[in-house]
Amino acid sequence: MNVYHRKLYALLLCSNSVDQAYTICKTLKCLQANTDALRKWWCIESNKLGELAADISSSSDRVNLPINPISAGDKIEIRHPISGQPKEIDATSNINLIASIPKHVIEDTDVEKVFWWFWRFYPELLASKQHDALLFPAHRVIPDTPMHSYASTVSAVVGAMFPNEWESEKPQTPYLLLFTFSPVQEFIKSSRKFLDFWAGSYLLHYLSAKLCWYIAEKYGCDAVITPSLWGQEIIDALIVKYKIKDDFQSTLIRPDPVKLFETSGSTSLSTAGFPNIITALVPGEVAAKALAKELKLQLQKEWQNIAAGVREDIKNRVIKWLQKSNNIEKNSEFLIENPECDRRDLEKWLQGGCWEWNQLWNAQINNTWESYWTALPLGNPEQELVISNSADSDLKKWKQAQEVVAPSRFQETPLPAEENLYKELNVGTWWGNAQSRLGRVIQAVKNTRNWQLPASPGVRSTLSGQLSAVHPQLSYKEQFREGAGLTSASMRLFWRLMSLVYKNLFNGSEQLNAIELTKRMGWVYGGVATSLGISISDNEEIDYEKLIRFPNLSSIASAKFTFDNLPTVRNYWNNLNILMQSEFGKEFEHLTRRPFNIYNTDICMNSDKLNGVMFSAKWLADDMNLQGEKVSTLRKIVDQAHKESGFADGSPSDWWVIVLADGDGMGDYVSGKKLGKYNEYIIDSAIDKTQLDSENLQELYAATKRMGPATHVGLNRALLDFSNRLVPYLTEKRFCGKVVYSGGDDVMAVLPLEDLPEYLLSLRAAWCGQADPCDEFAAGDGYWTPKKPIEGIPNRSLFTMGENATMSVGIVIAYKSVPLPTVLENIWQAEKERAKKLPKKDGLCFRVIYGGGNTLEAVMKGKLLEDWYKFIQSPSEELSPLLFRLAEELPLRASVTENHQLFSKVADTIMSRRDESKKLENFAEISNFLNAWEEWVKELKPEDLSWEKWNEKLEKKEYLGTHPDDLGNILRFSAFWASKMVQRQNWRSTSQVLEVPV
Repeated sequence: MNVYHRKLYALLLCSNSVDQAYTICKTLKCLQANTDALRKWWCIESNKLGELAADISSSSDRVNLPINPISAGDKIEIRHPISGQPKEIDATSNINLIASIPKHVIEDTDVEKVFWWFWRFYPELLASKQHDALLFPAHRVIPDTPMHSYASTVSAVVGAMFPNEWESEKPQTPYLLLFTFSPVQEFIKSSRKFLDFWAGSYLLHYLSAKLCWYIAEKYGCDAVITPSLWGQEIIDALIVKYKIKDDFQSTLIRPDPVKLFETSGSTSLSTAGFPNIITALVPGEVAAKALAKELKLQLQKEWQNIAAGVREDIKNRVIKWLQKSNNIEKNSEFLIENPECDRRDLEKWLQGGCWEWNQLWNAQINNTWESYWTALPLGNPEQELVISNSADSDLKKWKQAQEVVAPSRFQETPLPAEENLYKELNVGTWWGNAQSRLGRVIQAVKNTRNWQLPASPGVRSTLSGQLSAVHPQLSYKEQFREGAGLTSASMRLFWRLMSLVYKNLFNGSEQLNAIELTKRMGWVYGGVATSLGISISDNEEIDYEKLIRFPNLSSIASAKFTFDNLPTVRNYWNNLNILMQSEFGKEFEHLTRRPFNIYNTDICMNSDKLNGVMFSAKWLADDMNLQGEKVSTLRKIVDQAHKESGFADGSPSDWWVIVLADGDGMGDYVSGKKLGKYNEYIIDSAIDKTQLDSENLQELYAATKRMGPATHVGLNRALLDFSNRLVPYLTEKRFCGKVVYSGGDDVMAVLPLEDLPEYLLSLRAAWCGQADPCDEFAAGDGYWTPKKPIEGIPNRSLFTMGENATMSVGIVIAYKSVPLPTVLENIWQAEKERAKKLPKKDGLCFRVIYGGGNTLEAVMKGKLLEDWYKFIQSPSEELSPLLFRLAEELPLRASVTENHQLFSKVADTIMSRRDESKKLENFAEISNFLNAWEEWVKELKPEDLSWEKWNEKLEKKEYLGTHPDDLGNILRFSAFWASKMVQRQNWRSTSQVLEVPV
């Protein structure tokens, strides 16, 4: 009997009624020979070792609160795991699932493979038989954790307590390992094209997913606590490739993730969502240390393999391209234009032995990542995992020992109410403390880092300015480390050649280092896609955007305008095509007659696809590899087409938006600090109170609930509803955006300017379970439930973080010429340094970056968003000038007062003096927003502070977002947004629409 026999037995016993679990165990061939031994290990032997793992997974509260044996009836009450909001679901009927288990699973003797099947498919099999089965609670007294999450937690704890080498009666002490790696922001930021931006985010996700897969193969798919692996499409793709091939179709009656991706049914496989922080539960200290070292090596191995694939592909394709006689003329043109370049370089690159760049690649690739880890036992290893709360037990000494390992921070562990009520305590009670300490320790480890970049001879990367740009003859050894022996002309020639070999991937002028090359080319040429089972064509010319299902910047910016005004856009393309034919012919048509890779925009165009790159001379020239005078010619043609199509004062691709959202205080939820009182989670009628002290029970009700192991795992799984289902649907189906990263509580998305306000309203509502602004989902119980079937959304209740949860959001609106690294630097600052710094967080920071580099910033409390949208949702010609006037006047003429609401009164006065033709019908909405802003500022005033002292603090700007100048900036930003919406209305009305088939 091995560890997977025990894990599978635990998983089944905690996922079903006892009778059904035993029946399934006896039916499975892989368990039949060990059923009796497993039953003894679970519940008959003196220590009831299996049950101990179940108790630790529950944490001590559920172990000690007995259940009222009276039947719950046809309905079961559950509680939201964070907010404690009540919800009623149907009680599970006695479903005979044995008949639904595939025959090959029943007959399989490979217990590890069968365990994987039950872990991944069994919960969904149950859900296919009964609505909301995935919410069915593990316990009736505190029903905040779904049964399938609890069962996975128990099997993970079993694996850590009773590993393969376990033989004695004493279980192993489980260890929590936290592993992370960096850099993150710098890796993403070195980007020029949207492709680089996507690739940086995606490769971080991919590497983290592959590390999680390594842990899963070693200790089981349940051993990874954070992030949850269940239902993650990249993990499902690996399951299909390496574990279980056909069961998505045969069991779940749906295509597997790879088939969905290849048929454009889903883009999840090319969407990032895994964090770079991994927490796993492993059997003991030795295993934790060994796994940390293995993960560090595995990270390097995965990254090196991708880089090696890219490096070899470049060498092979360049040689193959140079061998073709019809390519000589293309190089000759460049050599004539650049006489300082030497044709002999091309002759060298034809010889495989003349490529001397391996050491340079290795120096850069091998120094890309720095990894950090820490490990902590779940309970003091010198003590038992559980202790009786009786007079003769050494409870005080035992508790002190647990505090040494995982000290309490915001409240005592256990609370007196818990200790007085509970019959026994186990180490699961210290789970929240352990998670909190892991976070503090890993930060301390990061602070000790001593990371150095390798020497960088010769020309540096034109993308980031860091590290040497690669070149076949840039030998990285001895005296050449200082850059001797390589001319800049040779470097230019090589990168011009790269733009010809890899059309549309390089523009001929950029020069990249090995890390940047690996990022940009890794999906196709580094083997990332094929490692997930995605087939890649061997065609020499590859449409990278199509392969990764990710749009370019121009397509993002113009997506909503195209969706709303397709005849106008078709007319523009027709005008541009006529102008382009004489100069550039078919190459232009090839680049612009392809999808936007924005779902709604592509759907509205049917089969006659267009691409947003047609609006941008810069990116058209880039994709067409144009140089010198040809770029100027193209720019004039694009400008002329804009004028002929009614876009004289701008372009639909001028402005684009990036949003970065992060849940507030997630660490406090995991540690238990932000959870409610026990009475919000406990079903009083479900408790058998005959053996409990009433006074102790009431004290427990008034205490803050703890975060137990199963609740934490359940939270991680449930967050997938938000990050993997609601966020992609809202971003890509409700609006014309694209998800860059969505994992847990973190969201990064890009979208057109028009969609911004309503997108923010929808995203925030989905996070905290408020009413859906578009009324597609029912809300009110901490979940969003589709009112009718929605494509791509499961027809069940979807988890949100519940009432009172907030998120802070950074928003950057960038002009098309602003460099991508500048945009990314600003979005991280806007979210972390501004939105998160508003009093009590829940902030929004809007930052507009103009083409000349100037910025406009406005910060606003999240709860004001709805009132703000009401006055800008129907912009008119008169709105923007009025808002600019108010932005100038209000900070000078009004201040926050106790009762007078001066801001709205001053605004009313200004409005009353305007000509009748310039007055606004919805001016009352502006007044309402001004009053709401002032009320928010007043709410922040401490009760013991006088109004005089409070205004002194406001004048000193001690509280971000509360000064009248901050209100002025909100109005300026509102004026900016309104003016851009009016501009689009004017384009629509003035364009001469010629609906010509293209």
